[in-house]
Amino acid sequence: MTGQQIDRLVKMANQIALNFGEQRNLDEAARKTAEHLQKFWTPAMRRQLSAYAREGGDALSPAVSLLLERQRSQ
Repeated sequence: MTGQQIDRLVKMANQIALNFGEQRNLDEAARKTAEHLQKFWTPAMRRQLSAYAREGGDALSPAVSLLLERQRSQ
């Protein structure tokens, strides 16, 4: 995966979290974003985002970071 591709995935995930009210309720936004990614993203896209998070994930929003952290702990 190129840097440009992961940048696009990160941007999309962050926008989804923002649309689900990340600024109002972090926990709810993380849950709804996780549901959205599960429903509409391919497994490969989700794996790439998870790999990015494991490498530091500096550009991830708080809600996306939270949902990926929860998924790792399951």
